[in-house]
Amino acid sequence: MASLKGSLGLRILAYGSVLSTYVLIVIGGYVVFSGSGLACGSSGPDSWPLCNGQVIPTLSGPVLVEWTHRLFTLVVGLFVLGTTLVVLTRYREEKRILQLSTVSFLILLGQILLGMVTVKTDLDPLVSTAHLAVASALFSAVILNAITVRRITSSSHLLSR
Repeated sequence: MASLKGSLGLRILAYGSVLSTYVLIVIGGYVVFSGSGLACGSSGPDSWPLCNGQVIPTLSGPVLVEWTHRLFTLVVGLFVLGTTLVVLTRYREEKRILQLSTVSFLILLGQILLGMVTVKTDLDPLVSTAHLAVASALFSAVILNAITVRRITSSSHLLSR
């Protein structure tokens, strides 16, 4: 087990996962309400993961909004994957954190694929609703993980080891 002092990195990653997921959901809401969801194209091959056939499109108007949502997914991915990797390498014996980190990562992978399906189905209402529901599940998972990380890395737990 890592020391109490060594748990700061895990806390930063866990809290960053929560904050970045929240921000991504807010950006996603703006994508919907600004009508930018198909700004990178719709069901064609150039629409996902590319944006209008480009890795970095011309960033203006609705394209900027949609591409920001996609790019910020990378930020969330780095935090969630980072948390999972740190837990796998340094906190493996903390089963609850291992479970929640792994579940968060798997939900994120599903959410990314569902985002692709959302675009490829031209924002089908059922798929779009599922995309929001899975985002809520991811947010719940990273919150539970951050709370668990805080509790387990608190002084009384780690100092007793």
